[in-house]
Amino acid sequence: MNKNTEQTENTGIKVTEGHRIFSPVQSERVSQLIEKQLKEAIIKHHYRAGDKLPSERDLAQMFGASRSSIREAIRSLERAGFVVVKKGVQGGAFVLKKGSTKVITNHLRDVLRLREVSLEEVLRARLIIEPEVAAEAAKNASDEDIRLLEEITSDQLKSFDPENPVTQYDRNPRFHRVLAELAGNQVLMIVQEILMEIHAHRMNKIKLDKHAIKRITSQHQGIIDALKKKDSRLARDRVKKHVLSVHELHEQLDEQDI
Repeated sequence: MNKNTEQTENTGIKVTEGHRIFSPVQSERVSQLIEKQLKEAIIKHHYRAGDKLPSERDLAQMFGASRSSIREAIRSLERAGFVVVKKGVQGGAFVLKKGSTKVITNHLRDVLRLREVSLEEVLRARLIIEPEVAAEAAKNASDEDIRLLEEITSDQLKSFDPENPVTQYDRNPRFHRVLAELAGNQVLMIVQEILMEIHAHRMNKIKLDKHAIKRITSQHQGIIDALKKKDSRLARDRVKKHVLSVHELHEQLDEQDI
């Protein structure tokens, strides 16, 4: 018998490790309570990145709940970015390597739009976070990291299509996301991701021209040069100027939505 499985003498029911982690639930909101326990199990690494959760049948037995409640809980975990559900014989619910921030960023973006947060407030948030992210990135950037940033910047300029100038802008958030990764701080990475989602949502409505792209990529190259020198002060200053420059572009194009 598997070391994680025991069998009680009285009932003959197999007791798995999951029975020790979870407790049966009885409530009108069963699926939410199941979701909460599964989420805690993932957070506490009872199930790690890449692990497959027990089957619906096994989870239903562990929780003393219906399979429909289990399915609803799993769907909620998938929407929240904790698991991905795969179909087929080898399918099931698998723990994601990194929790997704998409739900958070989408929600925050909608809240900001609902509250009619000004472009100026978004600017101030970026000026507080992004220069410090760049300063930290300058300390950590390797030659390989530099090459990646240069590739992103070069690709952004070369692939610009004046007939479809909006779609290529996704590469600009990628540049800033890589900077956040180089900062080596997960909290900064999450905050940067949120800022970039809000920023990309707005910029995807703006029709850029070749001049604007050249200006943006030139500023990106200036940031890269600061990283090459491992000059945190210079990186901080150039990112600040870049954010202000893009803000001016926003104002020139007179968009109102975030």
